[in-house]
Amino acid sequence: MKKLAIRNSALAVALMFTLGVTLASAQDGSGHHKMGGFGMMRGLSRLNLTDAQKNDVRQIMDAKKATFESLHQQARANWDALQTVSESSSPEPAAVGAAFLKLKASRQALRAEREGVMQQIRSILTTDQKNQLDTMKQERRQRFQEHMGTDGPSGR
Repeated sequence: MKKLAIRNSALAVALMFTLGVTLASAQDGSGHHKMGGFGMMRGLSRLNLTDAQKNDVRQIMDAKKATFESLHQQARANWDALQTVSESSSPEPAAVGAAFLKLKASRQALRAEREGVMQQIRSILTTDQKNQLDTMKQERRQRFQEHMGTDGPSGR
């Protein structure tokens, strides 16, 4: 019984640490919440889009604005719920785990929405612009890995 309690406590601590690191990066402006909107637009501005392409991108982003706002609000509410459960005097590992899974699901929904938007945007780019975008994405990934000191998720 004592081993189970220790294992559950370790799991809860690991989950809180993982979320703390993830959300700290999001709150400092380098996280994912910026990427769904203006951060994405800043990156696209380096592609020398035509006026027609800029207009198309604005229409795509405007069409998804409410969806992104809703998903961000849900992720924030899930983060607040996780903090509340984990900061109690004796956090229940099952409740912490359930709150973590809800937050993870909301982050995955945001990621899926961003990927869908990027596919729409890629469809209006020229081959050269797509190649440049791929290069920028790889450079960003490389900077992130250097910053985190890892070769990716398997390197942690």
